[in-house]
Amino acid sequence: MNLQRAIDDLFAAQIEEWPLLHDAVARHQQVRERSISWGDDFKIRLQYNPARSISSTASIEQEAIERRPCFLCEGNRPPHQRGIPFLEKYILLCNPYPILRNHLTIPLHSHVPQRIGKKAGEMLQLAQQLPDYVVFYNGPACGASAPDHFHLQAGLKMPELLQGDNELRSCLVMEGDTLQETEELFNDVYSYLQGRDPGKEEPMLNLIAFTQNNRYHLHLFPRKAHRPCQYFETGERQVLVSPGALDMAGLMIMVREEDFNKMRHHDIEDIYSQVSLPVI
Repeated sequence: MNLQRAIDDLFAAQIEEWPLLHDAVARHQQVRERSISWGDDFKIRLQYNPARSISSTASIEQEAIERRPCFLCEGNRPPHQRGIPFLEKYILLCNPYPILRNHLTIPLHSHVPQRIGKKAGEMLQLAQQLPDYVVFYNGPACGASAPDHFHLQAGLKMPELLQGDNELRSCLVMEGDTLQETEELFNDVYSYLQGRDPGKEEPMLNLIAFTQNNRYHLHLFPRKAHRPCQYFETGERQVLVSPGALDMAGLMIMVREEDFNKMRHHDIEDIYSQVSLPVI
Protein backbone atom coordinates (compact mmCIF):
# COMPACT_ATOMS: atom_id res chain seq x y z
CA MET A 1 0.00 0.00 0.00
CA ASN A 2 1.22 3.48 -0.87
CA LEU A 3 0.60 5.17 2.47
CA GLN A 4 0.79 8.74 1.19
CA ARG A 5 -1.84 7.99 -1.47
CA ALA A 6 -4.02 6.30 1.16
CA ILE A 7 -3.78 9.40 3.35
CA ASP A 8 -4.79 11.64 0.44
CA ASP A 9 -7.79 9.40 -0.14
CA LEU A 10 -8.64 9.41 3.56
CA PHE A 11 -8.64 13.21 3.72
CA ALA A 12 -10.75 13.48 0.57
CA ALA A 13 -13.36 11.10 2.01
CA GLN A 14 -13.32 12.52 5.53
CA ILE A 15 -13.73 16.11 4.28
CA GLU A 16 -16.88 14.98 2.47
CA GLU A 17 -18.39 13.01 5.34
CA TRP A 18 -17.21 14.84 8.48
CA PRO A 19 -18.46 18.45 8.72
CA LEU A 20 -16.01 19.40 11.48
CA LEU A 21 -13.02 18.43 9.34
CA HIS A 22 -14.54 20.03 6.23
CA ASP A 23 -14.84 23.39 8.01
CA ALA A 24 -11.44 23.05 9.70
CA VAL A 25 -9.59 22.43 6.43
CA ALA A 26 -11.40 25.35 4.80
CA ARG A 27 -10.40 27.64 7.69
CA HIS A 28 -6.82 26.41 7.61
CA GLN A 29 -6.52 27.34 3.95
CA GLN A 30 -7.20 30.95 5.02
CA VAL A 31 -4.84 31.20 8.02
CA ARG A 32 -2.63 34.28 8.15
CA GLU A 33 1.14 33.79 8.26
CA ARG A 34 4.18 36.02 8.29
CA SER A 35 7.91 35.40 8.59
CA ILE A 36 10.68 36.78 10.78
CA SER A 37 14.25 36.09 9.70
CA TRP A 38 17.68 36.19 11.30
CA GLY A 39 19.67 36.70 8.11
CA ASP A 40 20.25 33.48 6.22
CA ASP A 41 20.66 31.47 9.43
CA PHE A 42 17.10 31.01 10.65
CA LYS A 43 13.54 31.91 9.77
CA ILE A 44 10.41 31.68 11.91
CA ARG A 45 7.00 31.45 10.32
CA LEU A 46 4.24 32.82 12.55
CA GLN A 47 0.80 31.33 12.03
CA TYR A 48 -2.38 32.92 13.39
CA ASN A 49 -4.53 29.86 14.10
CA PRO A 50 -7.27 30.51 16.69
CA ALA A 51 -8.65 26.98 16.31
CA ARG A 52 -5.54 25.75 18.16
CA SER A 53 -6.51 27.55 21.37
CA ILE A 54 -8.00 24.31 22.75
CA SER A 55 -4.60 22.65 22.53
CA SER A 56 -2.46 25.67 23.43
CA THR A 57 -4.38 26.34 26.64
CA ALA A 58 -4.99 22.70 27.61
CA SER A 59 -4.26 21.85 31.23
CA ILE A 60 -1.84 18.98 31.79
CA GLU A 61 -2.50 18.83 35.52
CA GLN A 62 -3.33 15.30 36.65
CA GLU A 63 -6.71 16.30 38.12
CA ALA A 64 -7.82 17.92 34.86
CA ILE A 65 -6.70 14.90 32.82
CA GLU A 66 -8.55 12.48 35.10
CA ARG A 67 -11.77 14.53 34.87
CA ARG A 68 -12.07 14.33 31.09
CA PRO A 69 -12.50 11.26 28.87
CA CYS A 70 -9.45 10.48 26.73
CA PHE A 71 -10.26 11.86 23.29
CA LEU A 72 -7.69 9.56 21.65
CA CYS A 73 -9.26 6.32 22.87
CA GLU A 74 -11.40 4.68 20.20
CA GLY A 75 -14.62 4.75 22.22
CA ASN A 76 -14.40 8.51 22.77
CA ARG A 77 -13.54 9.63 19.23
CA PRO A 78 -16.08 11.47 17.05
CA PRO A 79 -18.37 9.01 15.25
CA HIS A 80 -17.35 10.37 11.83
CA GLN A 81 -13.62 9.94 12.46
CA ARG A 82 -11.99 6.91 10.86
CA GLY A 83 -8.39 6.15 10.01
CA ILE A 84 -5.66 3.97 8.56
CA PRO A 85 -3.92 1.28 10.67
CA PHE A 86 -0.13 1.36 10.96
CA LEU A 87 2.17 -1.35 12.36
CA GLU A 88 -0.92 -3.07 13.81
CA LYS A 89 -0.67 -0.82 16.86
CA TYR A 90 -1.35 2.74 15.63
CA ILE A 91 -4.11 4.42 13.67
CA LEU A 92 -3.61 7.46 11.41
CA LEU A 93 -6.43 9.97 11.97
CA CYS A 94 -7.24 13.30 10.30
CA ASN A 95 -6.69 16.07 12.84
CA PRO A 96 -9.74 18.39 12.91
CA TYR A 97 -7.63 21.28 14.28
CA PRO A 98 -4.81 21.38 11.71
CA ILE A 99 -1.55 23.30 11.81
CA LEU A 100 -0.08 21.64 8.70
CA ARG A 101 -1.68 20.46 5.49
CA ASN A 102 -2.78 16.82 5.84
CA HIS A 103 -2.28 17.08 9.60
CA LEU A 104 -2.52 13.63 11.21
CA THR A 105 -2.87 12.48 14.79
CA ILE A 106 -1.45 8.98 15.27
CA PRO A 107 -2.41 7.38 18.61
CA LEU A 108 -1.51 3.95 19.86
CA HIS A 109 -4.47 1.63 20.26
CA SER A 110 -3.43 1.15 23.89
CA HIS A 111 -4.05 3.87 26.48
CA VAL A 112 -0.49 4.29 27.77
CA PRO A 113 1.30 7.52 28.83
CA GLN A 114 3.10 9.84 26.42
CA ARG A 115 6.67 8.51 26.57
CA ILE A 116 8.85 8.23 23.47
CA GLY A 117 11.31 5.75 25.03
CA LYS A 118 11.91 2.96 22.52
CA LYS A 119 9.42 4.28 19.95
CA ALA A 120 11.78 6.51 17.93
CA GLY A 121 12.27 3.62 15.50
CA GLU A 122 8.53 3.55 14.85
CA MET A 123 8.62 7.28 14.13
CA LEU A 124 11.37 6.65 11.60
CA GLN A 125 9.43 3.79 10.01
CA LEU A 126 6.50 6.15 9.50
CA ALA A 127 8.77 8.89 8.13
CA GLN A 128 10.22 6.32 5.71
CA GLN A 129 6.77 5.62 4.30
CA LEU A 130 5.84 9.33 4.22
CA PRO A 131 8.71 11.08 2.39
CA ASP A 132 6.67 14.28 1.91
CA TYR A 133 5.86 14.53 5.64
CA VAL A 134 7.41 15.36 8.97
CA VAL A 135 6.48 13.12 11.90
CA PHE A 136 6.63 14.78 15.29
CA TYR A 137 6.35 14.06 19.00
CA ASN A 138 5.52 16.39 21.87
CA GLY A 139 6.63 15.29 25.32
CA PRO A 140 4.07 15.13 28.16
CA ALA A 141 5.14 18.56 29.45
CA CYS A 142 6.25 19.96 26.10
CA GLY A 143 3.11 20.61 24.11
CA ALA A 144 1.17 17.33 24.27
CA SER A 145 -2.49 18.06 25.02
CA ALA A 146 -3.08 14.35 25.76
CA PRO A 147 -0.12 13.35 27.97
CA ASP A 148 -2.07 10.31 29.16
CA HIS A 149 -2.25 8.58 25.74
CA PHE A 150 0.79 8.00 23.54
CA HIS A 151 0.50 9.59 20.12
CA LEU A 152 2.56 11.00 17.30
CA GLN A 153 1.55 13.60 14.75
CA ALA A 154 2.48 14.23 11.13
CA GLY A 155 1.88 16.70 8.33
CA LEU A 156 3.27 17.82 5.01
CA LYS A 157 6.77 19.29 5.12
CA MET A 158 7.57 22.99 5.30
CA PRO A 159 11.13 24.35 4.91
CA GLU A 160 10.99 26.04 8.34
CA LEU A 161 10.54 22.65 10.01
CA LEU A 162 13.80 21.19 8.68
CA GLN A 163 16.24 23.89 9.82
CA GLY A 164 18.14 22.14 12.59
CA ASP A 165 20.34 23.90 15.14
CA ASN A 166 20.93 27.65 15.54
CA GLU A 167 21.76 30.19 18.22
CA LEU A 168 18.13 30.80 19.23
CA ARG A 169 17.37 27.34 20.59
CA SER A 170 19.03 23.96 21.00
CA CYS A 171 18.47 21.27 18.41
CA LEU A 172 20.35 17.99 18.51
CA VAL A 173 20.57 16.72 14.93
CA MET A 174 20.84 12.98 14.30
CA GLU A 175 20.99 11.53 10.81
CA GLY A 176 22.05 8.28 9.25
CA ASP A 177 21.97 6.16 6.13
CA THR A 178 19.85 3.51 7.86
CA LEU A 179 16.93 3.53 10.24
CA GLN A 180 18.85 1.44 12.76
CA GLU A 181 21.85 3.78 12.75
CA THR A 182 19.65 6.82 13.33
CA GLU A 183 17.65 5.09 16.06
CA GLU A 184 20.86 4.15 17.88
CA LEU A 185 22.01 7.77 17.77
CA PHE A 186 18.70 8.78 19.32
CA ASN A 187 18.99 6.17 22.07
CA ASP A 188 22.45 7.51 22.99
CA VAL A 189 21.19 11.12 23.14
CA TYR A 190 18.07 10.09 25.08
CA SER A 191 20.18 8.24 27.66
CA TYR A 192 22.45 11.28 28.01
CA LEU A 193 19.48 13.59 28.64
CA GLN A 194 18.00 11.13 31.13
CA GLY A 195 21.28 11.08 32.99
CA ARG A 196 21.21 14.87 33.34
CA ASP A 197 17.86 14.70 35.17
CA PRO A 198 17.40 11.13 36.46
CA GLY A 199 14.41 12.05 38.64
CA LYS A 200 12.08 12.44 35.66
CA GLU A 201 10.32 9.59 33.86
CA GLU A 202 11.29 11.21 30.57
CA PRO A 203 13.56 14.14 29.67
CA MET A 204 11.64 17.20 28.50
CA LEU A 205 11.86 17.15 24.71
CA ASN A 206 10.23 17.53 21.34
CA LEU A 207 11.20 15.39 18.36
CA ILE A 208 10.81 15.65 14.59
CA ALA A 209 11.54 12.81 12.15
CA PHE A 210 11.77 12.96 8.38
CA THR A 211 13.65 11.54 5.42
CA GLN A 212 15.59 13.59 2.89
CA ASN A 213 18.07 12.66 0.17
CA ASN A 214 17.76 8.98 1.12
CA ARG A 215 18.82 9.68 4.71
CA TYR A 216 16.95 9.48 8.00
CA HIS A 217 16.78 12.60 10.16
CA LEU A 218 15.80 13.18 13.79
CA HIS A 219 15.80 16.67 15.29
CA LEU A 220 15.53 16.65 19.07
CA PHE A 221 14.71 19.86 20.95
CA PRO A 222 15.68 19.57 24.63
CA ARG A 223 13.45 21.63 26.91
CA LYS A 224 13.65 23.22 30.34
CA ALA A 225 10.12 24.65 30.57
CA HIS A 226 6.67 23.91 29.19
CA ARG A 227 5.57 27.52 28.68
CA PRO A 228 7.29 30.92 28.87
CA CYS A 229 6.40 33.44 31.57
CA GLN A 230 4.44 35.51 29.02
CA TYR A 231 1.79 32.79 28.96
CA PHE A 232 0.97 33.48 32.62
CA GLU A 233 0.99 37.28 32.40
CA THR A 234 -2.14 39.42 32.18
CA GLY A 235 -3.15 42.30 29.97
CA GLU A 236 -0.87 43.49 27.19
CA ARG A 237 2.11 41.52 28.51
CA GLN A 238 0.38 38.17 28.02
CA VAL A 239 1.22 36.00 25.00
CA LEU A 240 -0.73 32.74 24.73
CA VAL A 241 2.05 30.65 23.24
CA SER A 242 2.64 27.07 24.33
CA PRO A 243 5.56 25.71 22.28
CA GLY A 244 5.50 22.21 20.88
CA ALA A 245 7.69 20.49 18.30
CA LEU A 246 6.57 22.66 15.39
CA ASP A 247 7.09 25.90 17.34
CA MET A 248 10.58 24.79 18.36
CA ALA A 249 11.44 23.86 14.78
CA GLY A 250 10.32 27.14 13.22
CA LEU A 251 6.51 27.34 12.87
CA MET A 252 5.21 29.31 15.85
CA ILE A 253 1.47 29.16 16.47
CA MET A 254 -0.41 32.20 17.74
CA VAL A 255 -4.00 31.65 18.82
CA ARG A 256 -4.77 35.35 19.37
CA GLU A 257 -4.56 38.00 16.67
CA GLU A 258 -2.98 40.56 18.99
CA ASP A 259 -0.13 38.16 19.78
CA PHE A 260 0.38 37.40 16.09
CA ASN A 261 0.60 41.10 15.27
CA LYS A 262 2.95 42.17 18.06
CA MET A 263 5.61 39.45 17.86
CA ARG A 264 9.08 40.77 17.01
CA HIS A 265 12.60 39.32 16.95
CA HIS A 266 13.25 39.98 20.63
CA ASP A 267 9.95 38.36 21.68
CA ILE A 268 10.78 35.11 19.90
CA GLU A 269 14.34 35.12 21.21
CA ASP A 270 13.03 35.57 24.75
CA ILE A 271 10.48 32.74 24.42
CA TYR A 272 13.10 30.33 23.12
CA SER A 273 15.57 31.31 25.86
CA GLN A 274 12.98 30.38 28.49
CA VAL A 275 11.87 27.00 27.14
CA SER A 276 14.94 25.63 25.31
CA LEU A 277 17.58 23.73 27.29
CA PRO A 278 21.15 24.57 26.28
CA VAL A 279 23.12 21.38 25.68
CA ILE A 280 26.90 21.57 25.35
